[in-house]
Amino acid sequence: MIRGEWEKTGHPTTDHSPLPTHRHALQLRDLWLRLGREVILRGVNLDVPVGDGLTLLGENGAGKTTLLRVLASGLRPTRGEGRVLGFDLRDGRAVRECVHLMPVDGGLYPDLTGEENLDFALQMHGQSGDAAGALRRVGLTRAATRRVRFLSAGMRKRLALARAHLLARPVTLVDEPFANLDEGGRELTLELLGDLAAQGVTLVIAAHEPHLARRVAPRAVRLVGGKVEDRGT
Repeated sequence: MIRGEWEKTGHPTTDHSPLPTHRHALQLRDLWLRLGREVILRGVNLDVPVGDGLTLLGENGAGKTTLLRVLASGLRPTRGEGRVLGFDLRDGRAVRECVHLMPVDGGLYPDLTGEENLDFALQMHGQSGDAAGALRRVGLTRAATRRVRFLSAGMRKRLALARAHLLARPVTLVDEPFANLDEGGRELTLELLGDLAAQGVTLVIAAHEPHLARRVAPRAVRLVGGKVEDRGT
């Protein structure tokens, strides 16, 4: 495959030519990650156009969470190339300006209240927003003044979703959004993530419930042992 053909087809070339930086929210080329003696990601190639939704599939330990952390610049690749909206993954500050990662545990501050968590997130990103309205949207108005450490796992998940919706970063990475939620909570999650997708946000969702995740992120990539094994639509 000749240089430049990757830009035309949307698939990786085999000559490791420079990454194109237009039209794509995420671009990975032969990306590897080693932590200590263990290789976690093995030659990952991936393109996600701006505004698309991607579901990451795979068993526990396949590398889904690690890949999300790399995309959020929380981990630096051992080798290979990667870009987020044209910014090199090694430029952590630039990447963090356009990415929001919602980890499986929510990534909340346990000693702050629900409302304080949302206000702090807005301040950190230099944004203004209706924290009270976001709490009302996820059914947490009565829990707004309770410290997060005293909230149930499902309530913490709803709060983390409210924060992701409130921030609406151009690239939103979500790890197991349906865990610890009842049927109503899962439908609310789909509604909130669907709203983000409708705004043009690029979603990457790691989930063990592909039938749910693919309702808002239709394209699927399966990771097996840190490698992309197959792609689905």
